[in-house]
Amino acid sequence: MVEEQQKKRKKKKGNAQIKSSKQSINKINSENKKSNPKKKARKSPPSSKKSKNKGHSERRKPIPKQKRNPLYTFIFNVFFYSFISFMVIGSILFATSKSSDRSVLGYRFFGVLTDSMVPRDPKTQKGGFHSGDIIVVKNIEGDSAKVGDIITFKPSINSTAFLTHRVKKKMDHLGDTKGTYYITQGDANKAEDVPISEKQVVGKKVFAIPKVGGILNFVSENLLVSIIFLVSVFGFITIIRYYILNK
Repeated sequence: MVEEQQKKRKKKKGNAQIKSSKQSINKINSENKKSNPKKKARKSPPSSKKSKNKGHSERRKPIPKQKRNPLYTFIFNVFFYSFISFMVIGSILFATSKSSDRSVLGYRFFGVLTDSMVPRDPKTQKGGFHSGDIIVVKNIEGDSAKVGDIITFKPSINSTAFLTHRVKKKMDHLGDTKGTYYITQGDANKAEDVPISEKQVVGKKVFAIPKVGGILNFVSENLLVSIIFLVSVFGFITIIRYYILNK
């Protein structure tokens, strides 16, 4: 009997120890929960990832291009197309340079070979030009030139050469022959030219392009090379234009 009582006492003590240990464990867990109440909210990192992704997406948005200045674009286009038009028209004129009797839209152009029209007095002699220049001449009626005009004419009816001098006098007869006649003179010359009739007049000088005579001669002698050069220049200008306007 004594042994059985001892065994019962031992069991009670063991159960009491187990209960106390469980109670101590529960107390520790409750204390940990109170000290760290946010441990349950460990699912917050995905939201932070989303915020990071949003930040990256915002950074990756392309920067909007600045609006082009319409005035700048207009000025550039005017310059560009004017240059191209000049090159095209110039090439057409160069192609017809071998025959001075040809005209393009009523205009001709001639290479200046001498300095007879270099003005001695630029204030009174306006519109002069130098050797190596190109002059653009507009076709006119032979009797429509006026005193002071610079006209291009043939020294004789059957001449293949041309002169371009200033009109000094305009007459309605020469001796007993009625008609329109002119006396011309180069600005650099001291003597007047031989009188010419209206039938010898080719046209009136409109303007001069300085120092382009060498280009004219080169193009007339090397037409294929000149065409290749013009195409290359056009391509280069087109690329520059695209780069500037889409910068």
